[in-house]
Amino acid sequence: MEEMTMKFYWIVIGGFFSLIIGVLSFVIRQAISKNATKETVEAKTDLLEKDIQHLTKEVNGAENKFALLHKRISELRDNSKEIYVSKELFHQTIKQLNEKLDTILKFVER
Repeated sequence: MEEMTMKFYWIVIGGFFSLIIGVLSFVIRQAISKNATKETVEAKTDLLEKDIQHLTKEVNGAENKFALLHKRISELRDNSKEIYVSKELFHQTIKQLNEKLDTILKFVER
């Protein structure tokens, strides 16, 4: 029984150390592959700053387009109000003409 326990402990200890070695080797490989030097960090920050500037320009352009569309919509609303009033006036004129025509027809029928 003691032999089995000792073998089991050795297996557990061996597995534990192999796991630690595997993790350490993975971390070391990742650190070497990334090679986070000052130059690469500066290059990446420059790229990010350029991306931010580009996105800022796009946002400003979109805001300008939005303002222009808002202005056009306001103009269309104002124009449609004038058209609606003109249409209403047109219908009133037609009603008046129909009434006058009815009056003339009544006069002619007599």
